[in-house]
Amino acid sequence: MPSARLPSLATALLGACLLLTYALPARAAGSLLLLDAPPAMTTWSGGLSVRGWPRAPGSGRERYSLLPAIDYEGANGVFAATDAGLGWNLAPVLLKGDAAKDWQFGMRLWPQSGRSRRESPPGVESLGTRIVTEAFANMQVLPVLLLQSGLSWGGGRHHDGGQLELGVTSGIPLGDDLIGISLAATYANAAQLRGSFGLRPSESHNSGLPTWQPSSGWQDWSIALSAEHKFSEDWSVSGQWQHARLIDQAAASPLTHSRDQPSFIVSLWHRF
Repeated sequence: MPSARLPSLATALLGACLLLTYALPARAAGSLLLLDAPPAMTTWSGGLSVRGWPRAPGSGRERYSLLPAIDYEGANGVFAATDAGLGWNLAPVLLKGDAAKDWQFGMRLWPQSGRSRRESPPGVESLGTRIVTEAFANMQVLPVLLLQSGLSWGGGRHHDGGQLELGVTSGIPLGDDLIGISLAATYANAAQLRGSFGLRPSESHNSGLPTWQPSSGWQDWSIALSAEHKFSEDWSVSGQWQHARLIDQAAASPLTHSRDQPSFIVSLWHRF
């Protein structure tokens, strides 16, 4: 069984990824993982990422950034990346043969974007970015069909918010590359929806907006395109574009200015 102990360099990379991940709030929707099989030997890469994401849940404006990118992949399934968080895919440790490649499951830490004071209407409290815990499980049921799921908790105002995202991804050949197309939907509990889209009576009184206390329900559905192109053994570029659509109570919230929540990330990588 591979050792779970990480060398000092990997530990430093994990810490750097956590700091950068916290500095880059996650999209309003879309926490499903697309993982490659763990490499035979531990690898790590660095580069630059350009990304855009909604300024707040339900915002009609986007925020853009250009920041360093880090990607660490351990042979034992441990990973740390600025676009995937910190986690451990346990499949290569607990399964053997083809099953270790067909299954991906484990835990990770992942940031969930909030609503800054600048993006909060007068009288409405801000909501900071939360580092949530997510259990993920993916299954390759066909060569071109991947079933995905992610159950996260720790969001909301009091860190009691949770959400379940279910999705499916298939690949479209494009020359020597492959474009992944994903469809997904997110179900959230009341604490999660109230933290992102709710208005308490006190906030309603101070802001003049109607009180909004959603219950558990579907939050959004989304479509995403992802791709990677290798220029050489050491240089590559990867990217993802996602369009999420808020539905039901999240869409009807007084804090929602747009149901459409687009986001993207494009990264240039060099493997060391």
